[in-house]
Amino acid sequence: MSQNYQIKLTYHSMIRTNKHSKQTKKSKNSDDFTEPHSKLLLERFPYTTKDFQLKDVPVLTIDQSFFADPFKTIDDLYAKGYEKFGIVKLILPPDLVVPNKKFFSLLESKLKGKRLQTRIQTLNTQRAGEIFGSNSIGFTIQEYMNLANKFECTHKLQGMREVSNQIRQNEIEFWSIIDYPTKYQDIEVEYAADLLATKYATGFQDGQLGNLSGINKNRNSIFQVLQDKNEMSGISVPWLYLGMKYANFCWHKEDLNLNSMNYMHAGAAKTWYAIPPSYSDKFLQYFNKAYENERKQNPRLLYDITCQISPVELVENGIQILRTDQQPGELILTLGATYHAGFSHGFNCSEAVNVAPTQWLKEFDKATQEYRMDGNLKKVSFPLEWLLCKVALMVDEIRFTKQSWQKLFEKFKQMMDQEINNRKCILSLYDHVKIIEFVNKQEKYDRSVCKICSNYMFLSYIFCGKCIKKGCICHQSICACASPQISLYIRYNNEELQAMLATLESKIKTTGS
Repeated sequence: MSQNYQIKLTYHSMIRTNKHSKQTKKSKNSDDFTEPHSKLLLERFPYTTKDFQLKDVPVLTIDQSFFADPFKTIDDLYAKGYEKFGIVKLILPPDLVVPNKKFFSLLESKLKGKRLQTRIQTLNTQRAGEIFGSNSIGFTIQEYMNLANKFECTHKLQGMREVSNQIRQNEIEFWSIIDYPTKYQDIEVEYAADLLATKYATGFQDGQLGNLSGINKNRNSIFQVLQDKNEMSGISVPWLYLGMKYANFCWHKEDLNLNSMNYMHAGAAKTWYAIPPSYSDKFLQYFNKAYENERKQNPRLLYDITCQISPVELVENGIQILRTDQQPGELILTLGATYHAGFSHGFNCSEAVNVAPTQWLKEFDKATQEYRMDGNLKKVSFPLEWLLCKVALMVDEIRFTKQSWQKLFEKFKQMMDQEINNRKCILSLYDHVKIIEFVNKQEKYDRSVCKICSNYMFLSYIFCGKCIKKGCICHQSICACASPQISLYIRYNNEELQAMLATLESKIKTTGS
């Protein structure tokens, strides 16, 4: 299937005949598999349940106290070493789960006929990392539900039944098609993903415990400083997801290695796979080798989040995989640099948001270093300096524990020392450097972008008046001018940065243990 996908306006044959599909004689024992395709013998799948004997994700049961201080639970998970797993499943009390029929009725009334755009996914091309198609016309929720249910009813199993457990049977078929695409008829599904909750709707009811829309306002969340509800759309603001059987998300880490919370509201199960952070580098090395030729054509292949690699293949290459099946009322929490992927087993609805506990501060540096080493193909979505300065300027409006204030102080000091040293280097490298303070210190962080690395220049930048170029001060040189006319633009002067640091230090002393 080429990248120039044709938009599907109506539901048509979800299973197209693949010219490479194999046909053999009809099996006598028809009780071992579902109703066969016409004139098509179902072969045994190349995978069995033995291939998917994966380690389970840690599972914890939480009560209503979790929602009063969710970041306390995250602190406890880090303190107890759960970071090494990279993923945890939290099971909510049953009385907090809204029944399927009621949930979808409420969601339909909230959406008020809005059309949901979808990604068009062909399982048979996902091992190759082909870019997804886009259905910009989309569906109403009722139309999408009809699409999902019709596909599930008409889909015929393309291999012999291995197990009675439908979830494990779907798993075998899904990865068999991914890894052996020419053996099977094309399977095409659509995924209504990344629907901004503030634009479409949240799946949570008013006052419902666990509402992810307010999760980042809690104590120990660095995102407390974000005042505008859309200040970081798609990161600190939840996304809504509607899936169908085999709709899937490919291997990826969260932006800047942020943590994430994904809650399943209602519907069919979703299977998750996760790679513990200690295996992240090994996965990246394997991916780059496996897709060496494809990356020459598309260096951003991994960041496009379109590549599915089976857990069987990864385990065979020494990469540990954890697995869990998420049901309604269950919350998946990812920690640190965790690659994860998964797929749905039928029509369902989930909601997800990124969170930034203070433990994430060390992950920012790891992520930005990885982006730099990869030629800045992945852009930094926001500068940490921006968040840290907001924290220092809002100390009386936000809440952190003493331990978290200490982490923020140390990170701010590291940032400030590096910034002041870089400024000194610029002043020593060039003659007659003009120092100009920003007219508007509250100017948005994305107003100035480096011409060299495309990262945001929040605290400062250097500008050459001869060639009209500007860049991060850490690069020291931004142009090839024989006699550059350098100006150093700064948002806060050195004294103001030191005053912010002193404010954070004072907060440590005045916050109880």
